[in-house]
Amino acid sequence: MTTRPDSPTPAWKTRRFRLLVLFGAITVLALILVLQNFDTTEVQFLFWRAEAPLAWVLLTFMALGAGVEFLIRLLVRRKRTKRAERTSLQDGSEDR
Repeated sequence: MTTRPDSPTPAWKTRRFRLLVLFGAITVLALILVLQNFDTTEVQFLFWRAEAPLAWVLLTFMALGAGVEFLIRLLVRRKRTKRAERTSLQDGSEDR
């Protein structure tokens, strides 16, 4: 039995669903990691020194990593957009 081409795709086959499952799994694993690490630790960076629960240190650096990834993706997308605009302008000038 075949499905009609215009039939809707089941939710579990969509990219959005797979990304949500992956995001959920990563979130659960990060939560387990944080909840198991509440010991106080000393953090040093250059001349700055502080004591904080390891869970907060982990959460902070997970957030910083996500922020860096977001910025890199933003820059790559911007570069692609500029390249596409430049290419379309060059293609338009050749047609004249």
